[in-house]
Amino acid sequence: MEGINTQIQTYGTGADPNIITLGPKTGAHSDWPTYPNKIGMEFELTRGTPVLAPIDMVLIGFIDGGTNNLVQSGQNPNYGVGLYFESISPDWPSMIIYVYHLMSSPLLPGEIQFPVDKWGNTIAQGHVFKDVTDGVRPENSAALSYGALIGYTVKRGELIGFAGGVGNHSFASFCFKVSDTSINPTVQEGNRYLHWVQPSAFFYWKGYGPDVIFPSGVLAYPFECDGYQLHVEQHDVNYKYIV
Repeated sequence: MEGINTQIQTYGTGADPNIITLGPKTGAHSDWPTYPNKIGMEFELTRGTPVLAPIDMVLIGFIDGGTNNLVQSGQNPNYGVGLYFESISPDWPSMIIYVYHLMSSPLLPGEIQFPVDKWGNTIAQGHVFKDVTDGVRPENSAALSYGALIGYTVKRGELIGFAGGVGNHSFASFCFKVSDTSINPTVQEGNRYLHWVQPSAFFYWKGYGPDVIFPSGVLAYPFECDGYQLHVEQHDVNYKYIV
């Protein structure tokens, strides 16, 4: 377990204990206020910091709550790009990973910013998980314009986006829904065997490196640390994957 949990200074506000139905309910900062039904925690990262995959996973959906509309109007930004992944690692089968408050992502090569569609709905595509529901959002022209690479696999340590945040607070939020044999009593629609967990307390974390050995179940910190760096071109917030 060498090198485990060495970057705890990056842990931000945790999930709402009342939404956690598996494992420890409180996170690294139990005295920091959260909001009702908050489903994950923040990693405190400077805006534009590359955000990395904590585990091998596949993109299953995305959501955009209005990334640049506030920036363009001269107001404080609310970076709303969110990505939904499903783990393909045998360590955490069927686990859902939701990463949001991103300013951009290489997995959205079109990424035309629509704060809402013509009906006033948030733009989304694919399998989307909320606090007590989950389901597949139908495709429409607004969502398709993002060119989301649904079905694209990212390996642990690979780039998935760039940290955004809200206003002057920069960070990236991570949420995890873990499969279990018990029923999640909070689920109103969707998979009742998936449970939101408290990321800073439920998992062990370790800095990624191509030669680092990860014990079973340990996640990679989702940012460059311990000497690991991406290629220079992947530090550009406009970088996109081409398939």
